[in-house]
Amino acid sequence: VGLDDANVLACLQRGVAGIQLNLDEGLAVFGDTSFDVVLQLDTLQHLRNAEVMLRETARVGRTGVVAFPNFAHWPNRLSILQGRMPVTRRLPYQWYDTPNIRVGTYKDFEVLAHKNRLRILDSFGLQDGREVRWLPNARAGTAVFLLENA
Repeated sequence: VGLDDANVLACLQRGVAGIQLNLDEGLAVFGDTSFDVVLQLDTLQHLRNAEVMLRETARVGRTGVVAFPNFAHWPNRLSILQGRMPVTRRLPYQWYDTPNIRVGTYKDFEVLAHKNRLRILDSFGLQDGREVRWLPNARAGTAVFLLENA
């Protein structure tokens, strides 16, 4: 639910349990494999230490699902070739007002997962609500990974 008090209140009013944590501080309040699945959807690119949060995601969940905007998507590449930072549906901000601290690619995440001894159970891209398995690094605006500790 994030750090916004209004989001926490909205969850509670709907009967949805929620907690308020600063993810940059980790998930130390949870023990190992406390959850069956931990979702990190569009969060890692906003965190100062995405690598620590990735390890924490795999530690507290039996399975982690990570999704983030894929900076290597072809429209982003074209924008860079034209000398401009991309502004797309998945990256809708100008370079000077983005909440994203970093950008990543499908291929970069594979390297990061391997470096942190995480097993990728499945991976694919998403584009316009469709699954992309052929050349997802170039053809998908969103990268999605299912992972666990190796």
